[in-house]
Amino acid sequence: MKKIALFFLLPILFGMSEPVSAQGVKQVHELYPFIGVYAPDRFQNSIALGVRYEQHLDDRWSFGATLGFAKAGQEFFQRALGAAPEQGSSTVIFYHGRVTYDFPFGGVTPYTVGGLGVTRQHSESNLTLSLGFGTKFPIGERTRLRYEFNDHIFTSGENNTAWTNNNLEFSVGISFYLQ
Repeated sequence: MKKIALFFLLPILFGMSEPVSAQGVKQVHELYPFIGVYAPDRFQNSIALGVRYEQHLDDRWSFGATLGFAKAGQEFFQRALGAAPEQGSSTVIFYHGRVTYDFPFGGVTPYTVGGLGVTRQHSESNLTLSLGFGTKFPIGERTRLRYEFNDHIFTSGENNTAWTNNNLEFSVGISFYLQ
């Protein structure tokens, strides 16, 4: 647990300077509405919608948050077997705080992401570790075409019936720098 806390505190230890782009425009706040595919473990894939926000501390580190929505249905099992156990709502809500580390390479920016938050799926709310990577491609002075892949890892069930979920998410969108 100490390692996770240190991971989230590292950006603060490295300074709080504001990044400046190659054009000299300060790009501190980034908003990334996204659409994508969400693959809940043991359920069908679905469309994911959401938004991410990042505050850039410098040209490499940023912290922010994600709020996303998807479905976790079992229609295939219901059709094939006539029934499938499905408790509660099939709506998946995932939200977490995140830390991003950029690897600027010319105009293109690959990055890695680590986050900690909650995934609410089938009436269970679970502490979730989110790990991922993505790339930003410049399409304007304050806009980036962006894709991101995340693995939302959490445990469901209790005692002997507990299992680890790996809910995979792939998203695309255009991020906007705000001042």
